[in-house]
Amino acid sequence: MPAPRIIYIGYMVVAGFAMAFASLRWPVIHDGPIPPLMWLLALSAIVDLALLNRALAGKIEPLQMNIRVIGFIAGATIYFLLRQVLVG
Repeated sequence: MPAPRIIYIGYMVVAGFAMAFASLRWPVIHDGPIPPLMWLLALSAIVDLALLNRALAGKIEPLQMNIRVIGFIAGATIYFLLRQVLVG
């Protein structure tokens, strides 16, 4: 099994791509009452809770905060850059 930091950062990168493409189809993701970064934080919390559950069971090492920050910034950067390229 790959290290949890690779799983988390990879998940956040994929989430950034998915949100950028989804925001083209459903503009409420980008222009709605909930800002796009909050959507990304919610997606981050989902995978973080799953990895935390595995870490508490002793199956993997726990995520460190710097990995969470790197993953979130990677997802947010990909979202905003890809959105700018696709929209205009």
